[in-house]
Amino acid sequence: MALSKHDILSAALTRDLSRPGAKGASKVVDDSARKVFTVNRDGAIFVFGYNQPDGAYWNGVKHYGSGLSSRIRIRRAKDATAE
Repeated sequence: MALSKHDILSAALTRDLSRPGAKGASKVVDDSARKVFTVNRDGAIFVFGYNQPDGAYWNGVKHYGSGLSSRIRIRRAKDATAE
């Protein structure tokens, strides 16, 4: 069974968020209805779209519990940019 593009992106995002410099392991949830990946970590929710305009970074939004949000960029691993 071949992996879909979304499965590959989800695995790459999980790997990049669980790198040695990151705190703890993160579980990436594929929300196909909204076409985003969501991650709940350190009391905040990270949202990354299926379409990423920059191959070197994960671009997304970090939502805090109080309703505040900010845009974030997380560097991708070297092998993830080769896709």
